[in-house]
Amino acid sequence: MNTNQMITNKNKSLIIEFWTDFVSNYKIDIILAFILLVVVAATASIYPYLIQLVFDGLLDDNKNWIIFPFIIAFVAFIRGIAMFFQIRQVSKISLSISVDIQKKLTKQLINADLDELNKLSSGNHVSRIMNDVILIRDGFERTINNLVRDTFTVIALLFYLIWLDWLLSILVIVIYPLALRPIVRIGKKQKTIATSLQEQMETVTSTLTEMLQGIRMVKSYNLENMEINRSKGVLNSLFKKMFSLVIGRAKVLPLLEILGGVAAASVIAFASYRVSIGELSPGSVVGYVTALLMMAQPARALGTFNTVFQEALSALGRIYTQLKITPKIISSFSASNLKIVKNKPPKITFKAVSFAYKKKNKVLDNINFVVNSGSKVALVGQSGSGKSTIINLISRFYDPVDGQILINEENIKDISLNSLRNNISLVSQETVIYNKSFMDNIRFGNLDAPDHKIKKAAMNADIHEFIAKSLDGYNTIVGERGNTLSGGQKQRISIARAILKDAPILLLDEATSSLDAETESEINKTLETLTKNKTTITIAHRLSTIINSDQIILISKGKIVDVGSHKELVKSSDYYKKLYVSEA
Repeated sequence: MNTNQMITNKNKSLIIEFWTDFVSNYKIDIILAFILLVVVAATASIYPYLIQLVFDGLLDDNKNWIIFPFIIAFVAFIRGIAMFFQIRQVSKISLSISVDIQKKLTKQLINADLDELNKLSSGNHVSRIMNDVILIRDGFERTINNLVRDTFTVIALLFYLIWLDWLLSILVIVIYPLALRPIVRIGKKQKTIATSLQEQMETVTSTLTEMLQGIRMVKSYNLENMEINRSKGVLNSLFKKMFSLVIGRAKVLPLLEILGGVAAASVIAFASYRVSIGELSPGSVVGYVTALLMMAQPARALGTFNTVFQEALSALGRIYTQLKITPKIISSFSASNLKIVKNKPPKITFKAVSFAYKKKNKVLDNINFVVNSGSKVALVGQSGSGKSTIINLISRFYDPVDGQILINEENIKDISLNSLRNNISLVSQETVIYNKSFMDNIRFGNLDAPDHKIKKAAMNADIHEFIAKSLDGYNTIVGERGNTLSGGQKQRISIARAILKDAPILLLDEATSSLDAETESEINKTLETLTKNKTTITIAHRLSTIINSDQIILISKGKIVDVGSHKELVKSSDYYKKLYVSEA
């Protein structure tokens, strides 16, 4: 099988999948659109015949010709109405399909593994959802409007031409296909360029998103000129790729224009000769030329269709590549709910756990430890030692390469993913705040919680008074990423969510690392309320905040180097003493 055949088979497979997954949901709408398309095409072929009758009537001094202008106006009215509803119907179908793709793609991204999501930036993902889907929608609309409607129109007009004079029609049938070969070749090249353009579009979206998210850092380090130059670079590359695409499209129309001119000139010359020898009437020639000119627009549209279609296929291929990525971290068919006795927090056990984000470099190497029911355990170690990875593994954001993680002696891989995460509250240094109200932001902890429980959680997190004094109280919109709030206020909202969730396992991943000492001290007092009657694992950047932990686990380069209480480690561990003294 040669390369071209493989590409063709791949395209056929894509189109079949697209029809099955998305288009077939709108069969009735498509049938109605096709009926309207037939009406539009049929009325187009009536025009030249009526014009032929008018001119023949004038030449024959037939008084009945006067009725034909009214018939032409009526046909135009019918065609106009049919065209409006046809465009409306096709737009409705294409928009519905594009939204369906966006919904499915968004769902797939939300359910995807973190490992898969982190391979591309958020800008890349947004570009696929928006830019690629727009290309698919345009390609679908052009398929219906150009490939179907214009093909019907050309066929209807061609039948009229053959009926009127088959000899003249041979000229048209011979000349027009001559342009197909270069047009198809241009279309294939356009697909390659379109793929490259979409990748560059992702880069631009990603770069601009990154710039806006880091604008405070950019301004504080006077990096405006560097970022302006960086944006110029990616936008200039975008221009070059877009211009290449435009050049490809621009080549098609001149080819069709030249072809149309040659066809019209040949027909007029041959028709004039046949009129001169009495084989054709002047009215027939006028009707024939009218039909030929009417064929020019749909023929041009069909000529440029291939380039747009190839661009849409390229986008569709990228969308399906994404949709076919299935999550690896899922619940097994036999997964059960996590069994936890009320008021008895669970025990967590790590048995010979190893993990690597990349196959060769182990982040954790043969980790073994036990967190007893209701105890408070702190993970201590330098940055990059693997502390946050342990938190991620407990929540099953990732799965270990080797070993087992047990909760109440049950492997977490055998526990329903929803059940596992429902029993875990995570408070991290990355506080996620949505551009919603205070009430909505706290309610993420428990979507079914009534308002009074949300207010109680806010009181326990010591954020109630601030919210109450805000412009609209709990209904105040906090701004994008909580830009109207301080770091401490964001963290208190995050803690209020965890209080509202009231899960028996609490994971604190450097929850106070971005706060000043005074705010951190206040937040830690709040966290004391949150940790009651829970199995708690804490990662802290200051040892002073975890000296009261039941157990401290020292980690270095992915291995446990010491375990004990603060008092025990100060006496027995040189590594811990070094960390403790350096902080003091």
